[in-house]
Amino acid sequence: MAYLALLTTSVVWGFAPPIIKYTPGFISPTDFLFYRFLLVSLILLVPLILRLNHRRITKNQLLNYLFLGFLATPLNLFILFKGIEKTTSINATVISITSPILIIIGGAFFLHEKITRMEKIGIGLTIAGTIFTIVQPLLETGVNFSQNTYGNLLVFLGAMEWAIFTLLSKKHKELDPFILTAFSFLLGLIIFLPLFVIRHPSLTGALPPSPAFFGILYMALFGSVIAYFTYIWGLSKIEASEATVFTYLQPLFAVPLAAIWLKEPLTLPFLIGAILIGVGVFVCESRPKKLSTPTT
Repeated sequence: MAYLALLTTSVVWGFAPPIIKYTPGFISPTDFLFYRFLLVSLILLVPLILRLNHRRITKNQLLNYLFLGFLATPLNLFILFKGIEKTTSINATVISITSPILIIIGGAFFLHEKITRMEKIGIGLTIAGTIFTIVQPLLETGVNFSQNTYGNLLVFLGAMEWAIFTLLSKKHKELDPFILTAFSFLLGLIIFLPLFVIRHPSLTGALPPSPAFFGILYMALFGSVIAYFTYIWGLSKIEASEATVFTYLQPLFAVPLAAIWLKEPLTLPFLIGAILIGVGVFVCESRPKKLSTPTT
């Protein structure tokens, strides 16, 4: 059942980038995230209150919940959504799966975790593939700086930010995962509410257009509530090193959907970068990992 739960997470988060990419023509990333945070907060509010009634939270823990919650969802998703808006969902998916590699690098620098020789080789290949993927638009168009390159950089920045959150959260294992998740979405709602009001002061046109409603509903119900639950539950049942493998299945679902539905091309520079990243990840996964990470 744990494998089925994590496979469900991979499918849901794999489909997420093409679905997110489809929406910018109908709704801004700020409005999209506001509605996502609103729906998820409404769903999680009552279970959160019940959970808090059975757990005592200290002042320091509350500050950690708020800080890590800000990193986990509002900041990370805003960077990711803005990046996907500027680049292809295929590029975003491939770049996002570098998060576990960035965690290995961060663990070595900040937690003094040992990196094996094979991991060093894998990290080198992954970094090379990531750089190749980021500058891919320059190779294809000859333009010094393009919108796609900027989007690729934002997605990579989001992957780095998620790695930072993961490393910091490892130092606070006493925090309840459900409370942290709920706090992160409630905090996102609080942050994006004034931005939403500024964009819609008279609430005219505040309701999302029908073409964007599917994406909002999918990311709120499936991408947030269901996928987070199956991820956390599955991770609690098996070793983290086993769960990490499911992270790398996401492109298997994202790439075909983006190519067929959004007509995104699979160019030679992209394939070279993707192969380098894939080989690098495979080499790094030659030994068990300590932690796996979601990307959407």
